[in-house]
Amino acid sequence: MCATCGVPAHVPAPARKFAALRNADCRTYLFGAALAMMADNIEHVITYWVLWEKFHSPALTGFEVISHWVPFLLFSVYFGGLADRHDCRRVIQAAQVLFMLVSVAWGVLFLTGTLQVWEACLLLVLHGCAGAIWGPGEQLMLHDFVGEAELPSAVRLNATFRSLGILFGPVVGSALLLGLGPVAGIFVNVAFYLPLTLFLFRTRYTGHNRDGGVPRTRLGLVDSIRV
Repeated sequence: MCATCGVPAHVPAPARKFAALRNADCRTYLFGAALAMMADNIEHVITYWVLWEKFHSPALTGFEVISHWVPFLLFSVYFGGLADRHDCRRVIQAAQVLFMLVSVAWGVLFLTGTLQVWEACLLLVLHGCAGAIWGPGEQLMLHDFVGEAELPSAVRLNATFRSLGILFGPVVGSALLLGLGPVAGIFVNVAFYLPLTLFLFRTRYTGHNRDGGVPRTRLGLVDSIRV
């Protein structure tokens, strides 16, 4: 109660734990994203091992990591603009399809024994580009699922689920490598991208429902630096 005006003071409701998980679409999305992140890291385990066994190249080993992150550095602003102007479901699905195509290409090259260094470099770069395309749209979807009030919960849970995917990726990747071998293992890995890809056909959220779907202006690298 306010001593001056006599109006009952507003007491904010306590924040609910794991609030974002109460939204069914957000919950499914987070689990699907965790599986996709796990698949991303499974591919690292299998392909890096095969590349070392085949080429024994320290330079290629370094390129494996560089090629994964340079697309994020160079293209994140542009891919963010893409997600800002288009349906994030389709942007994320495009990234997942690219992930799957790269995995299938690895599998075919492993199976035929025709893998060359330039092909490995190309697939490594495409895999990195898929991750860079996926990232911005993934973040926009969180806000659309839960809104402002529960966005902190969604961001925290998304970080947790992604970390779990990164953690379990090497574990599952090693199990596939030991149990099935690199060829079957990389083909099985394709299946882990499917839950998120298929879910995005079902959900009504686009990443822009809460902002009215208003087209955004095109942004460039200079705009990001100004921010």
